[in-house]
Amino acid sequence: MADGGFLVKFDGKEAFRCYAVAFDYDEWQVIINNGQEKKELPPRVKSITIKVEG
Repeated sequence: MADGGFLVKFDGKEAFRCYAVAFDYDEWQVIINNGQEKKELPPRVKSITIKVEG
């Protein structure tokens, strides 16, 4: 992501970098880069921070 993207943090700890991110509360998942990757959200996460890089 030389031209920028997003830095996603869970509870202040760096989780991943991506160019697209979505969250599914019902399935407790995070969808990265338009569905290319899906991960479970950490249990009992209290805060999610998204920083624009570029």
